[in-house]
Amino acid sequence: MDGGQRRLPRADRGHFIETATCLCRKARWVIFQSLLMVVSVVSLLASCAGPETRLPPATASVPGPDRVADTSTPARPQPEIVPALASPLPSGYTLTDTSGWSTVEEDGQRAVLRHGGVTIDTVDLYFGVSIVGEDSLVFLPVRTDTAPLTTTSVPTYESFPTDHVFWTPTSRRKLSDVLPFFDAYLSSPTIPNMSVIHYWGIAPKRPTNRLYAMRYDFRRARVDSVYLDREDALATDYRYHLGIPQIHGNEVSFDGAILDASTWRVIRHDPPPR
Repeated sequence: MDGGQRRLPRADRGHFIETATCLCRKARWVIFQSLLMVVSVVSLLASCAGPETRLPPATASVPGPDRVADTSTPARPQPEIVPALASPLPSGYTLTDTSGWSTVEEDGQRAVLRHGGVTIDTVDLYFGVSIVGEDSLVFLPVRTDTAPLTTTSVPTYESFPTDHVFWTPTSRRKLSDVLPFFDAYLSSPTIPNMSVIHYWGIAPKRPTNRLYAMRYDFRRARVDSVYLDREDALATDYRYHLGIPQIHGNEVSFDGAILDASTWRVIRHDPPPR
């Protein structure tokens, strides 16, 4: 004994020092690992709390091939169609579910015409639905092609107007079966106003066509016509090749051929509008 304390033998003291040193090293390693874990957790929490990381504008997106538009801009200008003041639909008729239609030549708006909740047809809204007699309507149906376009990256279907229709609750007839010299695609009719419609009469006369200024009153079942001293082969797929007749007071213009509405005679020729 030395000072009342027991001393370990030299060999045991060496072993004790070696063991303590080893334990200290392990403790330091555990503390180091714990610190790393704390730093990682804090970094993770900070990244979650901060705003979403975004790429710089120059690298946010990689440009790819341009998408092909579903429809192309009309190749030729489509005239602005200003509808006449439309009469309200008869009681029980509605126009709902408005949507667009388009082809490579033209586009427009359509809606579903119903009577008492029963669908009559899908109609072009530019031409509209006109009352031309007691419970008698004229409209331009719109149909959608069953074959998709081959120029688009995704299946896309063209919709287009077909033949103008004269409709009553008990009958449905193409306007070309009612009006003389009426061509559903090229006659460029006006929107009927007060049951009267103006249009280009097209009388085939090979190898061309004779063109007439036509006016028809549905209520009176009266037709007025005059030959415009003009022929045209009409070798075109452009619906508005013949301009829509323009009404100005007592005068009606067919591409510059001016008619007196009272006599239905050509009174002068003005330069056609450009």
